[in-house]
Amino acid sequence: MTKLPHVLGLLIGVLFCISSAPALAADPVRIGVIHPLTGVFSGLGLGSMRAIRMAFEEEDNMVAGRKIELFEEDTETKAETALTKARKLVERNEVDLLLGGISTAGGYAMRDYVDAQKLPWITTTGGKDLTRSKKSPYIFRFAPSGYQWSYAPTKYLKEVMGWKKVVWIASDYVATREAFETVQKVYGEDGIVMELWPAFGAPDFAPFLTKIDQNATDKADGVIAVIFGGDAVRLLRQFREYGYKEKLPYFGYGSVTTEENLPGMPPETEGIFASYVYCGSLDTPENKSFVEGFKNRYNSIPGSFPYQAYMSAKMMIQAIKDVNGNVEDKDAFLAALSKVSLQGPMGKVSFDKNGGVVQDFYLLKVVKKDGRLQNECVDKISQVGDPYRLFP
Repeated sequence: MTKLPHVLGLLIGVLFCISSAPALAADPVRIGVIHPLTGVFSGLGLGSMRAIRMAFEEEDNMVAGRKIELFEEDTETKAETALTKARKLVERNEVDLLLGGISTAGGYAMRDYVDAQKLPWITTTGGKDLTRSKKSPYIFRFAPSGYQWSYAPTKYLKEVMGWKKVVWIASDYVATREAFETVQKVYGEDGIVMELWPAFGAPDFAPFLTKIDQNATDKADGVIAVIFGGDAVRLLRQFREYGYKEKLPYFGYGSVTTEENLPGMPPETEGIFASYVYCGSLDTPENKSFVEGFKNRYNSIPGSFPYQAYMSAKMMIQAIKDVNGNVEDKDAFLAALSKVSLQGPMGKVSFDKNGGVVQDFYLLKVVKKDGRLQNECVDKISQVGDPYRLFP
């Protein structure tokens, strides 16, 4: 009987240790995924959501010995809804980490809340201020800013393609105004023959295209167009109807020819140039695996938005591995995430000191092959970072 208190003491001690030890092996890592699944960006959001699921499925939804649980929410392409859904993910679902975004307005609406909650977030929102005046140690931006997706391609146009003078046409909103700053920096006043600013969603581009006179077409080496979605479809058709396609080469910035949009683009798209972060025909083992995996799961071809979502998830997965699954140690996790460097479908990707993505860009040319429009990878602009020094 004298041994009973000793045995009971040992048993209580063991139970205490078990109950107080972190349950890293048992508890899942809860990850919020927030994208527009309805509204104007719904197509981009759905592809991005699918790509994130695929990234974790490739790990069998188990990373560093911990099960992964995804909690998906629809921002409805509304800034106020994005914030509401972020609150739900934190306060109801108690997520450990956050992925997604797309809409810059939604990203800015979520920023202060995410920062106050100290919630690590890799966003595919391209808002420049998320890595400038609104930067946070908890926020990493995997989408290029407006300065980033325009400055390096503009330099390429002038220095490699030899465009000395250009006509500029862009939908009039914040991101395109930022992009125009880079064109002004590279070309100066003398290099911009004409600038045209139709409203976002303009139903007819004729009032602007008719301003491109003979003098402009004689002087300019080409037109830079920063117009997306349905607006781009209308512009490309009218650009040909007015006879400019034969006179002025067409160069689009950003995701204008992204693979998920090409099936709905008009025949006039063939032959135009663009530059962005993804080229679906790039012949690398990593890209072939990515494309085939996406096609097999969803019977569709991934473009730049699924690519960015996929790689943002891969960056998160690697950081979870690097801290052996202990995402509760936020300082260690953030330090690991800031150091992640991966070889993805498009090449090396990493984060800069402000949390902005650094990655390769590709010069694209739309060609018709196998009966459909697709991007041809013409050239690569290596390791493009955000030009903070020039555009603080």
